[in-house]
Amino acid sequence: MDENQRSSAGAPGEADSAATFDDAFMHMAALRQQPGFVMAVDQAMRGLLGMYRGHLLPNRILNDRGRLALALCTLYLHHEPDRNGVGLTVTRLTNLCQDTGICSRGRAKAMILLMRWAGFLEVGRTSDIRAPSGRTRPLVPTQRLVDEQTRRWLILSGALARLDPLGGLLLTGLENPGFFGALIRQLGRRYVAGIRLLDTAPAIALFADRDGGLMMAFLLAKAANDALAAGSEASATVSISALARGCNVSRAHVLKLVREAEAEGLLRRLPGPEGGILATSALHAGIEDFFAAA
Repeated sequence: MDENQRSSAGAPGEADSAATFDDAFMHMAALRQQPGFVMAVDQAMRGLLGMYRGHLLPNRILNDRGRLALALCTLYLHHEPDRNGVGLTVTRLTNLCQDTGICSRGRAKAMILLMRWAGFLEVGRTSDIRAPSGRTRPLVPTQRLVDEQTRRWLILSGALARLDPLGGLLLTGLENPGFFGALIRQLGRRYVAGIRLLDTAPAIALFADRDGGLMMAFLLAKAANDALAAGSEASATVSISALARGCNVSRAHVLKLVREAEAEGLLRRLPGPEGGILATSALHAGIEDFFAAA
């Protein structure tokens, strides 16, 4: 048995993981109708907020959408070598970023440098790559990047498990390293084929296109949920300063996003020195769409 066979022994195969994701996609509408759906969304949202606060990588090279997509593509190329056996390289990743519209090759190279500096990527040995020429230097995702992605999946799968047995299956599968690669390949293939998570949640796209934007949306929704649970409308708002601190961005950055989101009916800014920000029902619906598709 070779190394690949050993790592995936006992794990669900490609067909199993593809079926899992197909089933999850088909169940989206049904999940929204379940009584516990809003609570599951709140659980997932708080989990992702905890991840963001635990690891801040300040930069203005890419927005939230771009950074998440780049991480996915990085892992995908590592687990999906081309016909020559070439896995993750600077050339393959920058080309994929350009071809899928994530960003330009120049920005992708800047992000690769940043990911190496932050400990998410490292240069592999030449023998790690099966290119015939042996000249291409591979990049290798570090365990830190794998752990970040796994943690994100565990958060989402744990929330899904409140509503559907599929969540439990994913939680069990993620205990096996072979399942991780299978899921990454399925997600990567969908992304390359043009399937985008935010296509089903257009209200969130405005936030995803800003640095820290998704976390701002989640912070606002969390405040509203906490206020509802406490029976206090006064605590449903979040100040500009609190959003800036919570997302590690400037007040000017927050203000610009708030103005744009308010114009689209996603937020409401209350009068006062700090101008508390309140999430509208449209933003809550957008966040629910986002997690239903995730």
